[in-house]
Amino acid sequence: MKRMALTALLALLVTLVPTHAGDLEDSLESRWRGAWVLTAVEITSDCGGFHTTNHVNGDLVQGRGRFRFEPGELAQVKDVNLKRSGLVLALNLPEPLLVSHQDGPFTLYDEARCLVDLDVELPRDLVKGGDLAGIEAALRPLLRRHTTREEATRSRAWNGRRRDPYPEDYDRTLAEHAAWKAKMANAAIQARIENAAEETNRIADRISSDPDYLRGFAVGIEEARTLDLSECGALLSLDFNAVGRKPPQLPASLGTDAAARARRGYQDGARLVFGLESLRLLPGCKVPVPGVPDAPPPPVPRPR
Repeated sequence: MKRMALTALLALLVTLVPTHAGDLEDSLESRWRGAWVLTAVEITSDCGGFHTTNHVNGDLVQGRGRFRFEPGELAQVKDVNLKRSGLVLALNLPEPLLVSHQDGPFTLYDEARCLVDLDVELPRDLVKGGDLAGIEAALRPLLRRHTTREEATRSRAWNGRRRDPYPEDYDRTLAEHAAWKAKMANAAIQARIENAAEETNRIADRISSDPDYLRGFAVGIEEARTLDLSECGALLSLDFNAVGRKPPQLPASLGTDAAARARRGYQDGARLVFGLESLRLLPGCKVPVPGVPDAPPPPVPRPR
């Protein structure tokens, strides 16, 4: 009997010993990480690929996210972080939002994924005392935990939110947008071709027979030939102002006027090569313009 009484007393003492913070966090993670929940409060998120913090103090939730979600929003707990006087639950909202943005005359849509950090302030004695039941009681007004997603969506507390549908005939809008983008890119390339022709003609008209100018001109040509312009991205990243700006290596014996003429020659030589290469290569940088499907015929009115 004494042994049984001692065993019972030890078991009671074990239940009264506070759980260490690490053990408490492990317990919270095992119960909450991966769990499906329904929110019981309004939350916000920027839905921009990072977690938006929502501070919780009692039943007051403060979040500055761009989008608001009504109570009953479905979420999954991805991470649990225990603090000295609080708990942060990282929530992923599996149902995306359809967010619009403007590109030229087109309204386009993206599916945005929404993430939330629920930063819950807790009495410090709950954490210090390892009170798992007390912490979960503090979470109960905020979240309703479920074992599976299906169980959560069967709950009457689920708000039933679904992503808004895309507009009708949105595939045609995407095709028109792709064609517009291609035409805009080709127009920009054509403008560069025309500019290259004008600049190259101007350079050709001002080539001088001055020996100092020609010395710099030859150096500019040689250095411009080392530029790798075979890729359209590299070619389009440069313009005439960016070519020939590096001062050439000149003999120290050249006077001020001679050095100035050599620098002008260097710049003209480098830009002449760049202009000629632009005229040769830029036409190949134009992109094909995709076709746009025919618009569906208008509905035929029914006779009255």
